[in-house]
Amino acid sequence: MKDLIEKAFRDDKITRRTFLKGVGAITVTYSLGAAGVLGIDAHTANAAEDEPIKYIHSCCTVNCTSRCHLKGHVKGGRIVAVSPGDFPGRDDYPNACLRSMSYAQRLQDPKNRVLYPMKRVGQRGEGKFEQISWEEAYDIIAAKLMETKEKYGAQAASFFTMSGNLAKLAWESTTRLGATFGGTTYITEGLMGDHGASMGMRLVYGQERGGHDTRDYMNSKLIIMWGRNLADTHTSDLRYLIKARENGAKVIVIDPRQSSTAAVADQWIPIRPQTDPALALGMMNYMISRNLHDVAWLKANSCAPLLVRDDNGQYLRINGSYAIWDNNSNSIVPMGMMGADPVITGNYTGPDGVSCHPSFVDLAKEAAKYSIKVTAEICGLEERTVEQLAHEYATMKPAGIRMGQGMQRVYNSFAPFRAVATLAAVAGYIGVPGGGASHMGGTASINPIPGVNVPDFNFAEWSNTGGAPFIQEKSSNLYNKMENGDIKFLWIGVSNFINQSPDANRVIKDLLPKVPFIVHVDPYWTWTGKYADLVLPGKTHWEVWDILVRSPWVMLDQPAIATMGQSKSDCEICTDVAKRIGLGHLWNKTDEEWVRTFMTSKHPAFAAFNWDKFVKEGIFARSDGIFEPVFSFKDQKYKTPTGKFEFYTEKLKQLGEEVPTYKRMLEDPQGELGKKFPLVCINYHDRLNVHSQHMLYPALKLVTSEPEVQINTVDAQARGIVHGDKVKVFNDRGHCILKAFVMEGIAPGIVALANGWTPDQYIEGSFQNITHFTINPVEEFISQTNSAFCDVLVEIKKV
Repeated sequence: MKDLIEKAFRDDKITRRTFLKGVGAITVTYSLGAAGVLGIDAHTANAAEDEPIKYIHSCCTVNCTSRCHLKGHVKGGRIVAVSPGDFPGRDDYPNACLRSMSYAQRLQDPKNRVLYPMKRVGQRGEGKFEQISWEEAYDIIAAKLMETKEKYGAQAASFFTMSGNLAKLAWESTTRLGATFGGTTYITEGLMGDHGASMGMRLVYGQERGGHDTRDYMNSKLIIMWGRNLADTHTSDLRYLIKARENGAKVIVIDPRQSSTAAVADQWIPIRPQTDPALALGMMNYMISRNLHDVAWLKANSCAPLLVRDDNGQYLRINGSYAIWDNNSNSIVPMGMMGADPVITGNYTGPDGVSCHPSFVDLAKEAAKYSIKVTAEICGLEERTVEQLAHEYATMKPAGIRMGQGMQRVYNSFAPFRAVATLAAVAGYIGVPGGGASHMGGTASINPIPGVNVPDFNFAEWSNTGGAPFIQEKSSNLYNKMENGDIKFLWIGVSNFINQSPDANRVIKDLLPKVPFIVHVDPYWTWTGKYADLVLPGKTHWEVWDILVRSPWVMLDQPAIATMGQSKSDCEICTDVAKRIGLGHLWNKTDEEWVRTFMTSKHPAFAAFNWDKFVKEGIFARSDGIFEPVFSFKDQKYKTPTGKFEFYTEKLKQLGEEVPTYKRMLEDPQGELGKKFPLVCINYHDRLNVHSQHMLYPALKLVTSEPEVQINTVDAQARGIVHGDKVKVFNDRGHCILKAFVMEGIAPGIVALANGWTPDQYIEGSFQNITHFTINPVEEFISQTNSAFCDVLVEIKKV
């Protein structure tokens, strides 16, 4: 008999709020102890006292960039504590934050979990479901997939993921099922709001990642955390920033909010959102106009001396080679000519009378628009602050920059990373110890073994999709495809899609109703699940066999507790569906068998690998690993078209973006829209959670117990708002109601909401009700539009 579940979502009311200031809250776990963190009562603890603890290892696979190795303390079939696991070769690196430690509490709470396959019986969004068997669920899915394929073609079935679980099988199974079926899959960074950094880095470096190991900041005289809240979002690396400061480095945080990282820095610079490129250009202008730029570095390692045609803005070429003006011969010669002395200024005449100039001329001309005064006005800073920052960055050699995701969740999202990296190049800090303009931090920690050309992992069988056409689209196309009725079947995996995507009202009211059938796989009940037709119970990283590759380590997930209800891993679910649609031959292994296959390698770096030891220790260190601090571009080799650090991109000339530029916000507070909605609303990641995955665990309520909107005292007083008031944050797209947190630690004209809170936790509405998704033509030309979560105007009023 099927059980009708009229309300599958918790509706608990928040009764108290506690806010702990400073970064100490993130380490509250250590003072609480295992029983405090996981909510183990004294009776339970005493009952299991005589039972020996069993240690089972896992990797924290949420998307926070740390990827910590964890050790689960298991008693009576339950995880009773979590502690940091070892990192072979790095005794300094074991880490476990409050989020990862308390996660075991939620995953073992059946009230939070989806325990059985559930079929919608009410309207989408009502939360009315009935329990069904796995057999029925699989039959429904198989029938819908085959019907879609027969009527519309396999491509009408879409398989969408984000980053809820980054382990190999969990993250890739949904996409692999789509690929083997011939469905449509997506490059999801754009809709997630993470793609601006990738675009900006690729433009200048030729690759999407690249930076300095945080330990390398021991070589820095100055460290700038530019939009990066290391203390809350990358807890494993905070210790090295503190050590660098103790070593004498000055630490500056550039952020609209006084984040936890700003609280431990020497200086906080409260910049206006989306003005980061203007600040970087202003700092470049300061250096260039005072001859503080590194001319020798620019000549040797960047596109600065490469000649650009005056007539069309394209690089001048001689017999297919890039060209420079050689000071020694007073002539134009191919780039790289032995003994040449290139120049980076001036105007010259090339073959056939073509006028040309070094690309650095264009960069210097653009930067010259940003005097100290202009830069300060744009960024909302004092002139002396801008001048001090520019001078210290140019003269406190070497200086390192770590950039964060928040600064690129804007319209023209590629611009901040591109401009700040170019600033580092102008100073000559790229590829030098203690320098860099880093994104995630660090680089590949592998020392290639000469003569070895075999794959390191055995992924061949997993990569085989059976010859079906691989259809992968930009995630920026997803909304239009829904709106046009092109998606007849949608599978959502490792993603609370509605909660983490922009313009939720549009998604719910206009887009999802045009998708006939939706499957959602998740360990927990989510906002997205309420709008699915089938909700399938997934497993967490403490319940599955899986691996996560974090160079130079491979970490193992393995079952630490018994299956909760009838939950299954993403791979198990996809395997069972595949067998019903004629694809079982491509899905013929258990999760453990897949993992064993992956680790069956003939690469010499895996010669010492032993399965039993891997299971016992939960981690394997490659023999070719590098465990000392590393950083990118030490060899000054770049994967750009010119092979140089490339601040001048000739393909962007037609769009007026050939060098880094500053553009005002799409929703401009000084424009017409700003008259109605004068406050810039930004979204930040807090110590409490990674997206929506850690909300309101009992231990974490000590940190924050409900969503709040941070607002400057001046803006609050102008609206008659005091700390703790219930307020409405709104614009023409929607609203949310929550309490106000009035503070000095945010720039005037800006309000901020933490990422991840769901409508069940707001008093009313959601942050995603006020966001938008607007296609950006420049970004589409470069790659794909990036969600501009921090390019949003609102007004606030007391309710």
